[in-house]
Amino acid sequence: MVVAMKKIITCLFLFTLSACGWHLRGSETTDNSSAYNQPLKLVITSTDNHGPLMNAIRQQLPTYNLTEVKSDSSAYSLNLKDVKTDKRAAGVGSDALVNAYELILSVDYQIRSPAKILTNPNTRGSISRTYNFEVNQANYSEQEEALILREMYRDLAQQILRRLKVLAYQEKTASKAN
Repeated sequence: MVVAMKKIITCLFLFTLSACGWHLRGSETTDNSSAYNQPLKLVITSTDNHGPLMNAIRQQLPTYNLTEVKSDSSAYSLNLKDVKTDKRAAGVGSDALVNAYELILSVDYQIRSPAKILTNPNTRGSISRTYNFEVNQANYSEQEEALILREMYRDLAQQILRRLKVLAYQEKTASKAN
């Protein structure tokens, strides 16, 4: 009886957990719609070709069925203009010391179609995260900040690539309609 009850509770817990949309942090699932199935070529330009955002974008390319090419007339073009990282105090404790910081990562970018038509003029992608800062554990807080910043670069890369895939899908369906 006790074993059966444990199994039932475990099944209910797993069902509830899966129903709420919970997923592992950093995992990206793409659906099977044609927006994500369509393989695309992509030319990426940036002021910092080996920066953290460029590396995050390059790591995400296979997930979105994208291939980076150096130059191709049939490829989409992604131009990253200005990557900014800002840090500001988000909370002050009773001792008048900062106990929380907000990190803000933003980038200005443009996406051009293979016909070199600007599909989204001067778009800004932005992500912000807040974390607690422990004065007594400054080294730990610095490591936490570095980890959060890496996750923010990954999330911003996913945001940009999802936008690219949606724009490519919209362009494809619009050309079929005409």
